[in-house]
Amino acid sequence: MKLSKRLNAINALITNPVDVIWDCCCDHGYLGIALLKRRAAKQVNFVDVVDKIMAELSEHLTNISQTLPSDAQYKVHCQDVREIKLVPNALNTVVIAGVGGELLLKLVAGIIKNNCAASVASTRFIVCPIHHTYHLRSGLAKLGLGLESEQLITENNRYYELIEVSQRSTTLLTSTGNSMWDLNHASHRQYLKQLLNHYNKMLNKDELYYQKVITDYKKLSDA
Repeated sequence: MKLSKRLNAINALITNPVDVIWDCCCDHGYLGIALLKRRAAKQVNFVDVVDKIMAELSEHLTNISQTLPSDAQYKVHCQDVREIKLVPNALNTVVIAGVGGELLLKLVAGIIKNNCAASVASTRFIVCPIHHTYHLRSGLAKLGLGLESEQLITENNRYYELIEVSQRSTTLLTSTGNSMWDLNHASHRQYLKQLLNHYNKMLNKDELYYQKVITDYKKLSDA
């Protein structure tokens, strides 16, 4: 199965082999399967809370077993992502995509809470929310995560922020993004305009909060 532009971008971030990859909210498991096929990790874990999805994925993995490397190791976990137990003394990479920023933040916070400090310190999080990125970014920074990389992806007339964070990084993760923006590009200007339009419509819900959000985003174009 050919990966989407968004999943390809996530795949490309995993360049050096790691010990364990967690493909969370994995849907059909396309990303995890691609990572398995190129031996990106010693083990790939597929995690989702929906029984039907995971049953279908388990069956699919069995059916394609002959196309996987002979030493491929994987596990299918039907569980809440927050309950993940990171593998100790190992390099873990947790990928969460395809969910909103508010839920995504709760999932990352849960993983950090339910694992020892040493395991979290050796873990990289790659996240790609479908919305609420300002809330997500602010929350990740409060959890002590620093920026590894960020990029803006346009796919099917939608915009996605792909954010890579870890506790090892000392680079500040900003609420609006920094290095991902290139306002010389029309698509980046359009995305910023879209964000500002959205948050202006939200002013009547919480004027104090959303006015700050708007001000922060306007600083990007004023810089």
